[in-house]
Amino acid sequence: MVSFDSVRADHTPFGGYNRDTCPFLEELAEDALVFENTQVSAVGTPASFHGVFSGDHTSGSMENPNPEHWRETLDGDRLLPEVLQNEGYHTGAFHYNALMSSAFGWDRGWDVYEDHMWDEKGGQSPTNDDVNDLKSQLYEFLQQRGLGNLAMHIKKMVFADRPSNWEMMWDNIESFLEDSPEPWFLWVLLIDTHHPYYSPPESQEWTQPGIRATYAYNYVMRRHRRLVGERNQSIINAYDNTIRHADRFLNRLWQTLDGMGYGDVPFVFHSDHGDEMGEHGNYGHRPLMYDTVTRVPLIIGNIDDSGVREGPHSLLGLGNAILDIAGIDERLGNGYSLLTDQKDYVTIQNLLTDELGRTAATVDSEWKVLFHPDGEWGHGMDFEDGLWEAYHLPSDRLEKNDRWGDHPTYLEDKLRNQLENGEKTGDRSGAVDKQTQDRLRELGYLE
Repeated sequence: MVSFDSVRADHTPFGGYNRDTCPFLEELAEDALVFENTQVSAVGTPASFHGVFSGDHTSGSMENPNPEHWRETLDGDRLLPEVLQNEGYHTGAFHYNALMSSAFGWDRGWDVYEDHMWDEKGGQSPTNDDVNDLKSQLYEFLQQRGLGNLAMHIKKMVFADRPSNWEMMWDNIESFLEDSPEPWFLWVLLIDTHHPYYSPPESQEWTQPGIRATYAYNYVMRRHRRLVGERNQSIINAYDNTIRHADRFLNRLWQTLDGMGYGDVPFVFHSDHGDEMGEHGNYGHRPLMYDTVTRVPLIIGNIDDSGVREGPHSLLGLGNAILDIAGIDERLGNGYSLLTDQKDYVTIQNLLTDELGRTAATVDSEWKVLFHPDGEWGHGMDFEDGLWEAYHLPSDRLEKNDRWGDHPTYLEDKLRNQLENGEKTGDRSGAVDKQTQDRLRELGYLE
């Protein structure tokens, strides 16, 4: 399973895009199952993957990027890698996303779990290293004054630090493939497509800012979105280039697999959520309910089936689809599988805080009905008094024409029930180790 971070469906050729952002993946899709209208269970990497790995909506909040909060959220859930490991699979995972690190509890069920939580000196310090050095004290001082993220961006601009990319973990992935006993399960999460949207020059098909300007754009687009405007072409070009660079990973991975005799291995490709490009006053992936962040690409191949499945689909059924492919009877969550079950509608929700409540949406084959609670939590939109909306997706993919009142009433009933009946997130807190803090700042999750 290969997961691209932050890739929306409509920026892929098989999702209707007019740019060739992922030529190799498009080639793989020709003989695979392509799932259209695939919706995440929640917006945000850990919230989305909790749904993938457990089969249930998460009770975790993206408003709280705290390891203890997410470890408690995962507690008691049976996760996909745990089932595979129990059935004799040798499991391995590789990524650079701090929110999916072992500190947050995501290493359960993996024989090899490389989250690359290294210190900046190149060592492999444990993620619970709490040495409070001068740099950490300075960041803490700035963070208390709301300047921590600005300081991180200025540092990166000055030193022109390039973001982590898949080449930096390729040797570990290749070693896993060479050394793993059969059967094995490999998961790779690529952060290359996550903001600040900078790819190596060889993947820059479309004109984009240089590395220093990239960090300036990234800070402004996520903190002062109104200054950037809607669908700024420079940012879109940079975003598309990162997808093209991630596609190079897929090409190299398949060449390697084929050379090892694994050319027919079943595979899954998907994204955890999309990114707004200013369509609703927002850049990045705040927990909005628009298709720009909730609709993602999903392809399953080498399983003796191919074609297009129209949907709606939910990533809540992906874990059980993988168990189906592996011939394992155990079910995750409510048992829904993308391969064997077809739903009339699917649901999305993000818990914010107990005070704010939740964002939520219901989606069928044509309509999306959604709700955003009152406040300016959307970082670009003020949802005054709460906002109920409905969109006819086939005729309005970017959801610009609100048609509340024309929507199917059953979707509104399901949405209201979802908002009224659900878990509270609670305000869990706890200490965060210094390495995790640094990585979260780099991703922009700590101010």
